[in-house]
Amino acid sequence: MKFSFKIIFVPLIQFFVQLFCLSTFTSCEKEPNKSQIILQNDSTTNGVFIINEGNFQQANASLGFINYTNNIKYDDVFEPSNGRELGDVLQSMTIYKNKIYLVVNNSGIIEIIHPQTFKSIASISGFRSPRYLLPIDSNKAYVSDLYDNAISVLDLNSKQIVKKIPLIGWSEEMISLNGNTYVTNMRKNFISVIDNSTDAIVDTITTPFAPKNILLDSANRIWILCGDNVSSIDNKYFIVRLDSLNENVEIKFEIKTTNVSANKLRINKDGNTLFWIDKDVFKMSIYSKVLPTQPIVYSNGKSFYGLNIDLKFKEIWVSDVKDFNSNSDVFQYDFSGNLRGSFTAGKITGDFYFSYK
Repeated sequence: MKFSFKIIFVPLIQFFVQLFCLSTFTSCEKEPNKSQIILQNDSTTNGVFIINEGNFQQANASLGFINYTNNIKYDDVFEPSNGRELGDVLQSMTIYKNKIYLVVNNSGIIEIIHPQTFKSIASISGFRSPRYLLPIDSNKAYVSDLYDNAISVLDLNSKQIVKKIPLIGWSEEMISLNGNTYVTNMRKNFISVIDNSTDAIVDTITTPFAPKNILLDSANRIWILCGDNVSSIDNKYFIVRLDSLNENVEIKFEIKTTNVSANKLRINKDGNTLFWIDKDVFKMSIYSKVLPTQPIVYSNGKSFYGLNIDLKFKEIWVSDVKDFNSNSDVFQYDFSGNLRGSFTAGKITGDFYFSYK
């Protein structure tokens, strides 16, 4: 989106400035005021949520939102709407059936909020360290967990955990395909396969160590990024493609860059180009026979951390978390690596959720 964020967005606690600054990134000075969040009916289907993890054990996570309907950036929409902080480490979010589910990792809760008012609908507890929520149908969702050695089965109607599916290790990202859910495991060399109708683990598929990111391409083939420099015994990273019919790895690329710490595997709208962070930002066609040797975006001393793809405007969004204490900067690039805009976000911006009509 050739938006470039040269339009200045005012923090939520200030009055909205009618005259935007169109040519610089300098701040617009204004006296603080506890104004209400003013959203139009279609605002949250035409904007971007900024997932700010916050500092571990400091309970300063926040949910930012850029409203493309009226061109405003809100630094935090949860605390002003609910009169309390969101919690400790906002890991991920999901929008499903006109509700926003916020997975707050170290607080061990899932906050459900209204998509227009951002007011709390319910807070679900009973998790040890939840990571991601995946809706299975209108009645239930699966929730992965860092420490629980289980997938929690959440009843979306009663908003209660109704059972747990035992597994060993740190369950992370998940996808559903053909009636099964594939669960990555950050402490093992396999992914688990759950039958969505029975909630039973029906298979495991061997992968390189520490599978973490998982996604589908345009042909519904499964891609996984494996490797973790904390838990890995060999500190190797791989991007692999699964043959979901034969349930084995059919393509395996080893990442051999100088400072390997690959993460955040993502894909474009057409499902034919992969993106990931390995200090810099890399991209690769799903038809490629070799990994790229040069990045599309160089970090140039920045600490790239959060990454996602704006599928509508075909942009790469990546965060620089700096020293993990300062507010993050967010940069937008086109698919050729040209900078299109930047802005300041919250503490440790870990991801982005694009919500369009």
